[in-house]
Amino acid sequence: MKTTISILLILFLSFSVYGNDGVYLTRGGVFYPTKETNISLDKEIISFTIKDGIAFVTIQFEFNNPENTERKLLIGFQAPAASGDVSDSICNTNQINDFKIVQNGQILPYKLKATDCEDCELKDPKEFHFSQFEPGIFVYLFEITFKPGLNKINHSYSFPSSNNVSFDRFYNYILTTGSKWAGGKIKDLTVTIDMGQNQYFYVNDIFGKNADWSIIGTGKVTNQTFDYIDEDSCRMIRTLNGQLQIKVPNFQPTKNIEFGIINEYFFTNLITDYIKIQNGEIVTVNNLDLEYNYTKEELRLLRNTIYAQYGYDFNNPDLKQYFSQFAWYMPDPNLKMEEIILTKKEKEFIDKILAKENK
Repeated sequence: MKTTISILLILFLSFSVYGNDGVYLTRGGVFYPTKETNISLDKEIISFTIKDGIAFVTIQFEFNNPENTERKLLIGFQAPAASGDVSDSICNTNQINDFKIVQNGQILPYKLKATDCEDCELKDPKEFHFSQFEPGIFVYLFEITFKPGLNKINHSYSFPSSNNVSFDRFYNYILTTGSKWAGGKIKDLTVTIDMGQNQYFYVNDIFGKNADWSIIGTGKVTNQTFDYIDEDSCRMIRTLNGQLQIKVPNFQPTKNIEFGIINEYFFTNLITDYIKIQNGEIVTVNNLDLEYNYTKEELRLLRNTIYAQYGYDFNNPDLKQYFSQFAWYMPDPNLKMEEIILTKKEKEFIDKILAKENK
């Protein structure tokens, strides 16, 4: 299954957006990533809030300058252009929005540049014409003065979700630049992910054995996992009204963060439940359609899956037993059927099922 997913992601990637911060040197308009040997990254708090497919990102940094004098460094935030099966207009539009860097209560100025590659000359973005076959990189350049001792810097921006044939929505954050600061580690890392209400999402587990995964609010870190590209294992997270928090001490990042929604409408899917679906033990659909000829009992299970995903606690023993096998099922004994507010698409889906069941 892992091999299949890997191939699909390579061949059918349709939209990819991400960014990262790093220290840079410039020579005649060319920028070079460099490793900082004195200033350390003592704390990084990353918060993702997802609303209508847009990731709103806030980062709080605490850097330590052990020197007795100020250090001024050129910082570059790379934002690779959208790639995959997208139009040239999207490829030439920077997908990062509301970019801000704040130090000591002041918003720092930046210059937006573009380039063909990491070792190529920086130019005005208007001088380039990127495409899915010749993607480029947008670069925010700004200077930060690190005073002796502790330096607190806030960073925020937003960007749209990416997607491909296997995942409805996913988001990336390049964390490996944290290893470029003195010591090669983020001494205190906290990541919070708020996907909104009633969600079932994955996070690639790059954080190691010392990481503490917990839910703030109502939800759970499930025992459901699946293998991903580069031997990564992904954890499935269930939230009814809460957010995921990951805390890691002395973390040396070697990989980047990815998280997202496998199926926006159906928590039961091929990636997480492949064997059971292939063996005919459970029933699933994609995108709330009814393209297959389901039996009457399968239609009944599909219809009630919608309510199960909202946390409805079934009185019927066979329905309770069926849904209890899923890691995402969190029955709420206090939830009444009339309190569940279905979306328009869910209502239409249930009406189609009832029409088929009544034939």
